[in-house]
Amino acid sequence: MRVHSLLAVLGLLAVVGCSETIPQLNERPAKYYEKSVSFTGRIARIQEFPSETLLEVADANERRILVRAQGRPDATTGDWIKVRGVLVPEARVGGSSVYDIVAAEEIVPVRPPFFRNLF
Repeated sequence: MRVHSLLAVLGLLAVVGCSETIPQLNERPAKYYEKSVSFTGRIARIQEFPSETLLEVADANERRILVRAQGRPDATTGDWIKVRGVLVPEARVGGSSVYDIVAAEEIVPVRPPFFRNLF
């Protein structure tokens, strides 16, 4: 019985201590506007502009979010990355308005998840 309660507490701490997920950001973006967020995902698409790059980042279940990075990140399509930035309601990218986009402050390469599609 003690083992089950210990596992439940560890599971709760793992969920609470994690960064935001792409589905959480997409579900209620207004909750995260102008706040620092971080999440992990795979680069699904890249669109380069003269001074910035637009990334479409997908999680293991292919739920996606757009990320604007200054310059060119050290990653290519298919690479897993951790993004830290600010979710903004609207931004100009390449002369067009884009809504619910993360303005990246840091993009770091990471390894793919061990257990994809576990949750």
